[in-house]
Amino acid sequence: MSPPSTDNSNWLSRWIDHLSGRSLPHFNQLVVWCLLATAAILAVWPMFQIRAGQRHGHATLLFWLPDAWLDSPAMFWLFRVVLTAGIVLWVFNRAVPWSCWLTTIGFTGLWSMHVENTYNTSHIFHMANMLLVIQSIWYTADSATIKDALATGSFWTTPLVPRWVSLASIAYIGLFHTAAGLSKLTESGPGWASGTSLQIWTYLWGYSWSPTTHAIVGSRTFTRILQIATLVFETAGVLALVPRLRPWIGLGLVGFYIGVLATFDYGFQFNALFTGLYFLPCEAWISSWVARRKTHISAKVG
Repeated sequence: MSPPSTDNSNWLSRWIDHLSGRSLPHFNQLVVWCLLATAAILAVWPMFQIRAGQRHGHATLLFWLPDAWLDSPAMFWLFRVVLTAGIVLWVFNRAVPWSCWLTTIGFTGLWSMHVENTYNTSHIFHMANMLLVIQSIWYTADSATIKDALATGSFWTTPLVPRWVSLASIAYIGLFHTAAGLSKLTESGPGWASGTSLQIWTYLWGYSWSPTTHAIVGSRTFTRILQIATLVFETAGVLALVPRLRPWIGLGLVGFYIGVLATFDYGFQFNALFTGLYFLPCEAWISSWVARRKTHISAKVG
């Protein structure tokens, strides 16, 4: 009788090693700075208004709170204060990892309060919210190592960031877009990409001055191509986990966001930013720049 195969265990071991492999923090720190900038915009954005009316269904994680709390201006300001305090502490690397969770809780609570108090909303902060959660988990898991690197001044020269942080972020962004594509197919079927709906939306709500508005309204064929491409790239989002496919899916999705932002007053700037950072080869570009910089400095010293 032959011994049991070890192929599965070897594959699992290699996969765990891959997830645990660490890199210098330059790219991840860029992501963190962008997340904190996004959080700061949310904290100061004068967009929140208390709206009277009966709630229907569960909108956010705060659905279980009494209406009196969800309608309370004091709750808005509480989450603003928590978010602002977390951002300031995180920027100066204080109270790690509690500053990360203060930021994440404040961000989640403030956006949830807005969603609970409006009749409609858009998914403009959901991606940043989940990426904050992923970063907070990493800061918590490796807080001792991060604190030591900060204390010794070796933060930028120590391989700190495990590969799973980027992969988890890529997986989430991919699922985020795949869910959007599948929801369109589920609700409307392939007919969603007929071109008619986008022409109507653009005619009613598109920027009157925008060249993309005129192009969409003026050509059903062009509009149909745009909607078909949207379905393809959104539904394929999760395939960005395959490295060779990632930049192509990234180009398609970033192009989609650019087209939306050029046509509508939708706040998808943050989704475009983080999709571009993770799906385009930004990490490879930054790592290459860091390596060249290190070689240049070493040669100059030598």
